[in-house]
Amino acid sequence: MSRRESFKMAAFECTLCGKCCMHAGAELIEVEKRLTSRDYLCRQKIVGGTFRARVEERFLDIFSETSENDAHPSWCPFLRSHPEEEGKYVCTIHDSRPSVCRTYICCSMRIFAGDGREVGKVKGRRSLVTEDAALRRCWEESVAPLGTDNDVAWRSEVIAILGRAGYGVEAYE
Repeated sequence: MSRRESFKMAAFECTLCGKCCMHAGAELIEVEKRLTSRDYLCRQKIVGGTFRARVEERFLDIFSETSENDAHPSWCPFLRSHPEEEGKYVCTIHDSRPSVCRTYICCSMRIFAGDGREVGKVKGRRSLVTEDAALRRCWEESVAPLGTDNDVAWRSEVIAILGRAGYGVEAYE
């Protein structure tokens, strides 16, 4: 991987893992009332207020199947297994999802090994999530000690440190 390819700023792209909607969904969205066969009045629990959720026509069949959601009460009521890709999940109200969902990004950086495999993520403001021992060691020795509160400067320094260590970084705005 060349120096130029080792970093890029990108718009966040969801991988359809569903984890955000599995762990925080029910804490964010509560269905108050069914309005029509596709429309629901919902409450945004954290930020307050209501919104109208509309199940997209292409997801009506999978939305009617609730056994997986019933077994997982922490899930967002509108999350369903992807109909064609095992292990992937879809938001059945994606076009009418509330602002809290529209602005959510599960990570601020994805970190890749030289062969292109994703080996880590930066979640929250500055928390590394990885199973890669070499990346963890690099982070603890070189990134964790960084003393700046300026997020732009911190991100720039992290990208440089990881690049020198042979990692590629995709950072999200």
